[in-house]
Amino acid sequence: MNRKYFPLVAAFLFAAGIGQSVKAQSFEEFVRQQNQEFEDFAKERQQGIEALRAEYEQTVEDYKRAMNRMYDSEISSIDLMSSDDNIEITSKAKAPKSTINSKELSDNAIKEKNIIANTSSSELMKQLTGTDTENATSQQVKEATNKLASIISDVINQTESANAQPKEEPKKEQQKVEPKQEEKQKAEPKKEEKKAEPKQETKKEEPKKAEPKKAEPKKEEKKAEPKQETKKATDTGVGPNGKPCTYTRISSPFGERIHPVYGKKSFHKGVDLASPNGTPIYATADGIVAFAGVCNGYGNFIKLNHQNGYKTGYAHMSKMVVKTNDKVKKGDLIGYVGSTGTSTGNHLHYEVYYKDQLTDPAKTL
Repeated sequence: MNRKYFPLVAAFLFAAGIGQSVKAQSFEEFVRQQNQEFEDFAKERQQGIEALRAEYEQTVEDYKRAMNRMYDSEISSIDLMSSDDNIEITSKAKAPKSTINSKELSDNAIKEKNIIANTSSSELMKQLTGTDTENATSQQVKEATNKLASIISDVINQTESANAQPKEEPKKEQQKVEPKQEEKQKAEPKKEEKKAEPKQETKKEEPKKAEPKKAEPKKEEKKAEPKQETKKATDTGVGPNGKPCTYTRISSPFGERIHPVYGKKSFHKGVDLASPNGTPIYATADGIVAFAGVCNGYGNFIKLNHQNGYKTGYAHMSKMVVKTNDKVKKGDLIGYVGSTGTSTGNHLHYEVYYKDQLTDPAKTL
């Protein structure tokens, strides 16, 4: 090698050595920074998961209190409907063929209530996400918390609106118009009689007089139909029958179902008749108002005792027009359709009991 190039090569090698040393130091520093960042991230993540788990544990406690309230409401409504309220049964009706003992439903509600009270938060997490609390990811913990919070919200936020009904006024107007029409019909035959006397054509005009008379009994028969049905319900042992209100469909039938609000399997003790807000509700048999007031998840609720062993219940009313101990006849107005209590929309929840046995109301509609 030429001596004149030696200093240049030496300088290059020296610079390269320094560069490698700097690179090594930079890489080590980079690794240290990355490790610190990972440690900080893991620490924050752990703190975040612990915070989510703490929130979940608190939500579990709130959930248990809410479900305890729900089952207490269910049990109290069963007890209310199955009790006889010390009203003497004057004539016993024939018992329906298919019934469910209310005590069994009450016992099942008590059992479910105790199961939830004794379920640990980890067991509940497994039911909701498929894994226990320790192994659940932050996303699974959030999912479980949100599910429970949704149920709690539905239990607590029960609407209890009591809006006035627009249909009540038209009904009063119809009652005022009917007597006027009858008076006109009664007045018309009198004018015909006066004109017929001097012409001595009374005999020929008798068939004409009979026409308005035939129309009157038809109207009387329509009004008399509820009374005839009432006698059958009391005297011949037939239970409540007929539609308590006009409805578009049966939105939820009698029997086992998934509760539309709580999302749990439960026994539906009546039928839900979907109907617009303010639709009139009528008694389906003669009876006495055993209860008229707010009954937990039932909202505005009326119970009628029919004195032949049967009882009927009407729930979620927007307005009630009868009071406890009032006497009612079949077809009497007792209230209006609404969505009070635990309800997802306007409908009438209708129940039929025979003593302490539930029966399917759809068979009586």
